[in-house]
Amino acid sequence: MQTAQPAAAPQPSPTPASPTDVQMDRAEWFRQAWRPSNYEGAYEITRIEGEIPRALYGTLYRNGPSQRMLPAEGYQAMHLFDGDALVHAFRFDDGRCHYTGRFVENETYVAEQAAGRFAADLLGARCPDPIDAIPMRQQHNTNIVHHGGKLMAMVENAWPYQIDERTLDPVGGVDFGVPALGMSVTAHPKIDGRTGQMIIHGYQPVEPYVQLYVVEPDGTASVAESVDVPYPAMMHDIAITENYAILLLVPIVIDPMKLIERGFGDAISYKPEAGLKFGVRPRAAGGQVQWFEAPTTGFIFHPGNAYEEDGKIFMDACTYLQPDLLLENLSTWRSGKLVGDFAARPFLYELDLATGRCFERQLDDRGCEFPRLDERLTGYKNRWGYAAMNRGDEIEGTWSTLVRYDRTGGPLESHEFGRWEWPSEPVFVPRARDAAEDDGFVLATVYDGTDDSSYLAVLDAANLSAEPLAKCHLEHRIPMGFHGNFAAGVV
Repeated sequence: MQTAQPAAAPQPSPTPASPTDVQMDRAEWFRQAWRPSNYEGAYEITRIEGEIPRALYGTLYRNGPSQRMLPAEGYQAMHLFDGDALVHAFRFDDGRCHYTGRFVENETYVAEQAAGRFAADLLGARCPDPIDAIPMRQQHNTNIVHHGGKLMAMVENAWPYQIDERTLDPVGGVDFGVPALGMSVTAHPKIDGRTGQMIIHGYQPVEPYVQLYVVEPDGTASVAESVDVPYPAMMHDIAITENYAILLLVPIVIDPMKLIERGFGDAISYKPEAGLKFGVRPRAAGGQVQWFEAPTTGFIFHPGNAYEEDGKIFMDACTYLQPDLLLENLSTWRSGKLVGDFAARPFLYELDLATGRCFERQLDDRGCEFPRLDERLTGYKNRWGYAAMNRGDEIEGTWSTLVRYDRTGGPLESHEFGRWEWPSEPVFVPRARDAAEDDGFVLATVYDGTDDSSYLAVLDAANLSAEPLAKCHLEHRIPMGFHGNFAAGVV
């Protein structure tokens, strides 16, 4: 286990070309937003526009990739999923905000740092002389979840890795107190908004293809079972309702032999003939799966929420209608060379448990991703959701807008950050434990391309289009990342 080094002063990042240039190279801006940062340290954020609400009490954790030892080809060669996990913690207490940033020092990270060089294959770059200490690169860079008294960094090819909730020091692996039924679990557990149970799945290219675990609030699993699915697919996420888990059997399929011989990037492919299927399985032990076929084939990274009503399950999700283009762009993401209209669109799915039929409705034509909600309603009927959305005049894969959508059919409300200010996934925080569904705050980190800087935005959830309640300007840039969560009362 490595010990933390004294924090160096944040170093200024090179500034991209002026946004007033006649011809703007959007790909270059995109490369700048995703490039790695090696900064680790802690400080109080003192440059604040507006005022941080004192009702915010706890820590926003965010996770994302930031490869420290780069391949010879540079970071632009990396796949979107590549990179060491760099966790950011924003601690809110009495109208103040403190920042801490730290790499997740798992076994892969420690071994590569000890080697002092790029030492194991990435998805986007091969290592000419890998070291035996890293048989398979595991980078817990996708999500960061607080449950059962543990803060866990997560990725879908490994079991969670616990870090200290305050210092972000390494603690070790997490197994939920049961034998592993598969190679890994995913980075997208769902925590029941009423019971506190965490439902998490794993998927792999060999049988059993999918595993399901129900983890109690104390962090130990009460259910650990394999799930019968017909083929190995890239099942990135799931949804839950009060009584069911909804599995996403997507048409991006994994070839186990290619995975062994050539790696993940070559092992996954789009098989439109497989269709898009939803597997509804009771959360209780011994449940059987009921399968539903979606009318339109597509790929889903992230559902928003699901709930049961009148014998039906309703689920919203961001669905990619051209998964082949998505796969192509994931491999060139860091270079900024993105092609075609591959963005996901918001869909609402209705699964009729009695008839086995699936109905769907596309909610908007604009690209969107990272759907979130008031987590107190995870698995139960909600009205409001939040997501990052493309304005329609931007490079695909970028979002300069956060939206609040109304599942009852009301209009979207949006917050426009500006063409060169790109927000992260929105995280909702209720104003108080018993506050109404939309009474709270939306938190998002924002990359400001105009001066290559970063800030944390605090928005009024019920008045999203208004000016931010606070902009907490960081002293250093942080790379664009993936997911985060708020831990109430943890400061």
